[in-house]
Amino acid sequence: MKLNNRLARWLLIVAIAFCANLISGSVQQALACPMCKAATEEDDAKPRAYMYSILFMLAVPGTMVGGIAARLITLSRRESASLAKHGLTDDVSSIPVDDDFGSEI
Repeated sequence: MKLNNRLARWLLIVAIAFCANLISGSVQQALACPMCKAATEEDDAKPRAYMYSILFMLAVPGTMVGGIAARLITLSRRESASLAKHGLTDDVSSIPVDDDFGSEI
């Protein structure tokens, strides 16, 4: 049953992508700002420099967020391993339960 759902979802995505491709062919391309257009028409290194600067500006925040997330995950795993090593876990199922609670009445 799951295979049919995956296949149907995949076919739907392919159909949407195909229709979007057909529609986008009839749309007129957007014009760049005058400075970018003039820079890309020349054969010197300016267009390549613009491209690299934009890629760098996009890559830095993603790298920083990814690095911070990886460091937090690593710290969390180390702390969990250290707690488990010393027998101090946050797992509720490992807390002993007193079965004789209230039996002295």
